[in-house]
Amino acid sequence: MFMNNKIVLGVDIGNVIINNRLNDPEVNKVDETVYAAFPPSDSVFEALKTLTAYFQGEVYLLSKCTEWAQVQILLWLKTHDFYVKTGIKEGNVYFVRQRHEKDGVCRKLEITHFIDDRLEVLGHMVGSTPNLFLFQPDKDEVNEFKDYLPKVTVVTNWSDVVTKIIK
Repeated sequence: MFMNNKIVLGVDIGNVIINNRLNDPEVNKVDETVYAAFPPSDSVFEALKTLTAYFQGEVYLLSKCTEWAQVQILLWLKTHDFYVKTGIKEGNVYFVRQRHEKDGVCRKLEITHFIDDRLEVLGHMVGSTPNLFLFQPDKDEVNEFKDYLPKVTVVTNWSDVVTKIIK
């Protein structure tokens, strides 16, 4: 693995690019109208444009979701002019159905840096993806998977991500 010196970025979508933290599932059933209304995370377009340049276009999106959510995510990306605003290629979007499957995709794509909001997901990548970033983590989820915390870098916003990757 990692046969050359290239660097490759992988980015989760939900709660990292698309800010669906504001939705209360107890109140709102997530349907097409609600999903389309989710805002982007603050400064995500600008940060990803900077990172796309830094990684020389080697940036991939990788989301664990259902088939229904996959359709909604792709629609959200198009509706928000995501590819134009970030420079990320439309073909660089991957989906898996189980969280642990992200590790296999990262190995295949030779991802060197990965950003996710779930410590559980990053825990599967310890040892295979050298630079792991935990984006705005949930306290309860961190407590459950705390053994992995020393192996990741916690980031609080997209400015923090850019600063910690481009040192």
